[in-house]
Amino acid sequence: MVEKVNLSPINPHALRHTHAVMLLESGVDVKTVGDRLGHTKINMAADVYLHVSGKQEEGNWRDI
Repeated sequence: MVEKVNLSPINPHALRHTHAVMLLESGVDVKTVGDRLGHTKINMAADVYLHVSGKQEEGNWRDI
């Protein structure tokens, strides 16, 4: 399917990270994002996903 629509493949970890960052950037609070990802502590989601890297700004989500 990836080839059919001319997209680069993305691994599950990168997809999860992209999903979390996009939720946060769209205004979803970090507690809700952490709950959705199955984190038991809010600081896990905050430590891992509450950063904006140069790669995100450039749109290279698969490289994170």
